[in-house]
Amino acid sequence: MKNPSRSLLFIAVLVSAAIAATACGGAATSTPEQGAIDETVSGTSSSSPSSPQQGKFEAIAPMKEGRQSHAMVLLHDGTIMAIAGQGLGNTATYNANLNSAEVYDPTTNEWTLTGTLNAFRVNPAAITLSDGRVLVAGGGTVDRNATALAETWDPATGQWTEIAPMNQAREKMPMVQLNDGRILVVGGSDETAQRTVTVEIYDLTTDTWTDVPPMGDKRIWHTATLLTGGKVLVTGGGNPDGPFLSSAEVFDPATETWSSAGQMNVSRSQHTATLLTDGRVLVVGGRGKRQTSEIYDPVTNTWGTFADTNIPRAEHVALELPDGNVIVAGGTGNRDSIEVYDPISATWTLVGTMKLSRYRFTGTLLGDGRVALVGGQGKESTLADSEAFTPVLSNRTEAELLAAAEQARAQIAAALASATSTPAPSPTPEPDREATTGEGLDLVFAAALESDESGRTTVPLNQPVRLALDQAVISPDPNTGATATFTEVVEDSRAGGGKATITVSIRMGFFEQGTTDLTLDPTDPDSAVKKLGRLWVGLVALEENAAGAPVASVVIFLP
Repeated sequence: MKNPSRSLLFIAVLVSAAIAATACGGAATSTPEQGAIDETVSGTSSSSPSSPQQGKFEAIAPMKEGRQSHAMVLLHDGTIMAIAGQGLGNTATYNANLNSAEVYDPTTNEWTLTGTLNAFRVNPAAITLSDGRVLVAGGGTVDRNATALAETWDPATGQWTEIAPMNQAREKMPMVQLNDGRILVVGGSDETAQRTVTVEIYDLTTDTWTDVPPMGDKRIWHTATLLTGGKVLVTGGGNPDGPFLSSAEVFDPATETWSSAGQMNVSRSQHTATLLTDGRVLVVGGRGKRQTSEIYDPVTNTWGTFADTNIPRAEHVALELPDGNVIVAGGTGNRDSIEVYDPISATWTLVGTMKLSRYRFTGTLLGDGRVALVGGQGKESTLADSEAFTPVLSNRTEAELLAAAEQARAQIAAALASATSTPAPSPTPEPDREATTGEGLDLVFAAALESDESGRTTVPLNQPVRLALDQAVISPDPNTGATATFTEVVEDSRAGGGKATITVSIRMGFFEQGTTDLTLDPTDPDSAVKKLGRLWVGLVALEENAAGAPVASVVIFLP
């Protein structure tokens, strides 16, 4: 299932138009080129009397530690737990990853530290188990590599205990509890910072992880949503700088098989997917300034775009409210606004502004109806600050929500009856890392230092380091700089007058950026360097050590 069937691609376009026409009061038209329905969806706020109203914001107690890229779960007693993540960092070790957890009690407005995790983790996955314990798995450790370590927190003791590790080290992956109590973990970034298709299931009764058939696409920063019938919808994914995936897949735990869920209208990564009361799934935003939302219907296995959000969003929070509306808050770009999606009118409405802008944060619906918004990255630093939003709920019934969903399905059927297929798009190409050359740069550096015993050497900018295979140079530090890991010698034909090429994997902060090749070529000196945003990476020399193994002198620098 490497390339899942794309036969449903045209449905997304047709459904988008049909639903948009109803939601926005427009008429559908046919394009001469494709013969398909085309309708532009308005992203303006609804002004109808039933539109969501402005809510109330209040500051709540700050956490004991600032944290972003953490996990958060709702405990059985109504408290919430913030777990690990990235903090302000230790200036001596550059370690900003956390191994702490803390619990917030909304009745006393207090945070309490609870136990110490057995590993530092950023971007871990966590879930509250049926017996009240909390399971945490994966994440990036101190050296930014993914871990397979899993552990549980016991509310009776407040302590963390290691359990069986996953079969695959992974981070940036979702975790879902299936209807039978087992835990599904899907994809992510592995210990070599590569995207993976692997999937495994944890059984609490036997403390074992079991590999199940892989997905059709390698995914990181994707979503996994438990559907009403017990299947799991997986959508999108991709590196923060692209390419992003538009494909979606469904996992059936009963048969342990995957099937295609077609293509979203927009490729997405670091987006959200929220299960609605009517059983459909609302997908919102994503990297690349995505200002769109679309809905997946598991009954018809189709996608439809309903309305644009008011503001582009990624790394935001999305939660369903008790009235069936969906609240979306914050996001990349220092977003501080909150808007609400109404699935009956298919419109987005801005309903307030948070006290602080934030992204890479977490949100949870509390038992008293408030929405807790916790931590994240603020305008200047990692936040310990938290706040609560009290929404104004509508008085619609579940029957009204289900009726709206049925009406949407009827419109889908009508659109399909008169539709023609649109061709599948070409795959999104990998980022071109050769677009910027080193022409005219001064490529003279100090003598290379030997790698330290850890194999991950942190040095100032412009200082080369001699790396064996799988060793890395970090400069100027792992939080604000880049990490380049020497992974392969592609060729070395210099003895015959040719060139030498190596592959390095790149990580900027805690985001992996894929791999790039660096070449020592007398006829093309620019090929020895590549630009990585504001920084550059370069190959200074390629030699052999006494044992005949390759040693590359690699530098991260600013011209």
